[in-house]
Amino acid sequence: MPDFVGAFTSNILGGAAAAGMNSLWDGGRPGYYEPATAVAAIVGAVGAIASGQPSPEALIERAGAHCGSFSDDYYHRIYLSPSRIEFGNLVIPTTRTVEVWNAFLDPVTIFQLDGDTEGLSLGFFPPARMRALEDIFYEVTATLDGPSFVDTLLTLHFSAGGTRNLAISYGRVLVMGLLHDWQGGFTERLEWLTDVLTMRDGGEQRVRLRTDPRRSFEFDVLEYGNGGQLDLLMNVWQSRVYAVPVWTDKAWLSAPIHPGDTVLAANTTDLDYHAGGLAIVGSSAGASEALEVLSLTAGTITLKRPALGNWPAGSWIAPARLGRLPAQQTVTRPTAAISQAKLRFELEDLASPVTAISSPIQYRDYDTLLQHPNRVEDVSIDYQRLVDVFDVETGTPAVIDIPNRPFIVRRHQYLLPDRTRLTAMRGWLAARAGRQVPFWVPTWERGLEVAQPFALDATEILVQGRGFATYYQAMLGRQDVAFLHNDGTWFLRRITGFEFVDGVVERMRIDAALGRACVPSDFRIVCFLELARLESDAVEIFFETDRVARVTLPLRSING
Repeated sequence: MPDFVGAFTSNILGGAAAAGMNSLWDGGRPGYYEPATAVAAIVGAVGAIASGQPSPEALIERAGAHCGSFSDDYYHRIYLSPSRIEFGNLVIPTTRTVEVWNAFLDPVTIFQLDGDTEGLSLGFFPPARMRALEDIFYEVTATLDGPSFVDTLLTLHFSAGGTRNLAISYGRVLVMGLLHDWQGGFTERLEWLTDVLTMRDGGEQRVRLRTDPRRSFEFDVLEYGNGGQLDLLMNVWQSRVYAVPVWTDKAWLSAPIHPGDTVLAANTTDLDYHAGGLAIVGSSAGASEALEVLSLTAGTITLKRPALGNWPAGSWIAPARLGRLPAQQTVTRPTAAISQAKLRFELEDLASPVTAISSPIQYRDYDTLLQHPNRVEDVSIDYQRLVDVFDVETGTPAVIDIPNRPFIVRRHQYLLPDRTRLTAMRGWLAARAGRQVPFWVPTWERGLEVAQPFALDATEILVQGRGFATYYQAMLGRQDVAFLHNDGTWFLRRITGFEFVDGVVERMRIDAALGRACVPSDFRIVCFLELARLESDAVEIFFETDRVARVTLPLRSING
């Protein structure tokens, strides 16, 4: 076999390290490589075989170049996670963990930290040395000391070159520790948002625009001989976020709270506590502490973080909500040492522990409102008609009433004497969603009087004559009737017609018998039943005490 002089080339290697693949090690595209020695070929002949093994190693001389790989995507750099921390609104010191990974194959040093660290507690201080490939977790704590709002950028400088940034933002929340003055009561306002389109015949299309109602608290505070604390709050914190105790839910600790406790003994039934919310403990001296709620049972509150203070039995505890004061706040000063103010807080924490509930009695696929109004004030009634008036000013105006019925607005006040009824009313209001969802409500007016006894299977009842057969035949708003028995039983029926009998009584036909024989004296009241909705998206609950409340509802009758 003859000998040939050979040469090695490396097209694959030459094309692998493309220019710009790695800016740290890319030295340019390598050329072809010439061998330093010639490799002799093995000579073949007939007879004995002379082996050429081992063959001499081909010595190749070439300039080197880095070939990029997946390792370059992960190593030879510094990682910091997360790069931004948003603590939100702080009522207690809060800690987050920051991970720093030295992905270099050599040690590096954090030799400088730039940025405003006021109010922050960092788990490290430069210089801080990190071993090769070391992964370290540092704690960053936002404290309650410092400015009311923090938005800062911390820059870490590394000895290997380059920097990493950590953005931190949060707002501090001040506990509204001024005790509520019950002389003026306590008002809670709930406000939904509904778009109501009314047609010429009185029909309506109602669209809910707000998932949760906006909520606000309004109450009085009285300060005397307290060193101008109210003035201090107005000057420093008026536009900031407060942790506002729900004073209507305030209770007294039956057992003390010690530093480090995470489970508190407190009643939470029908109160404004909720998981993820706040609780405030305080004393009559003005000291207070905010606690974050992790979970609840009927008799206990589990905290996210241990309590810091020592609170003896008899200290007060209440749920709290985050809220802001308006841009303009009035404070009156009867004397130089006394300050009074009516504070209104618009809440930012809208989570509700109350779920929407249906009424226990349904009628014709709608809920009902059958609670007796609290008639301590006169009931105002507005009769409103949807009329079109055409007036060209040269003659008598033309008036067209397409619905041919009034839409009646009544304002009924309801007394809520205990927590059970208050919670039920909250759930019922949540199901109304402001003006969106209608319901049936009695007029609570003695427009109908049973004139004679009737049998249990009677569907015709004699009532005192008042012109029903003449004016109320199939009239919207006057087609349903409510019977309230003396034993508290409600009977709701559809009126199918009126018939004139004589000048004294008329016959009222209903769609179903009551199922019991009755005489006129068996009923507390018999009145018309109207399909209605709330006239306003806003509802105010006024607390006379921390347990007794009243609510005034404007009710508007609608077509059904």
